[in-house]
Amino acid sequence: MKKYIALTAVFAVAIAIACSGGGYSAPSGSIIQDTSLALRNDTFAPGTPVGAKTGEACATGYLGIVSSGDASLKAAAAAGGISKIYYTDFKNDNLLGSVISKTCTIARGD
Repeated sequence: MKKYIALTAVFAVAIAIACSGGGYSAPSGSIIQDTSLALRNDTFAPGTPVGAKTGEACATGYLGIVSSGDASLKAAAAAGGISKIYYTDFKNDNLLGSVISKTCTIARGD
C-alpha cells in the first residue's frame, strides 16, 4: 500500500510540473497535440525570400520529468547548413498531455 501511495505522489508531482507551463506555448490538447507556428521575417522586411535550405532541431520530454534535446534556432540552422535565416517554424506534438512531448524549431533560409 505504501508503494502505491508513493507512486501516486510521484505522478501527481510530475503532472503538476508538466502543467506549470513556461517557455514557448501553443494551444494545448489534453489527449493529443499537433500544432505549428510560423514566423516569417516578411513582417519586418517585406519581400524576404523563404530560402532553399531547411534545418530542424527538436527536444523531447517524458512524463514532464525528463527531457533532452536542443530545439534552439541555432541548432536548427546548423542542421540545415543555414547561415541566413528567413523563416522560422515551431512545431509541438504531445501524447496525453505530457506523457511524451516534442517541440521542434524549423529554420528556413540560405
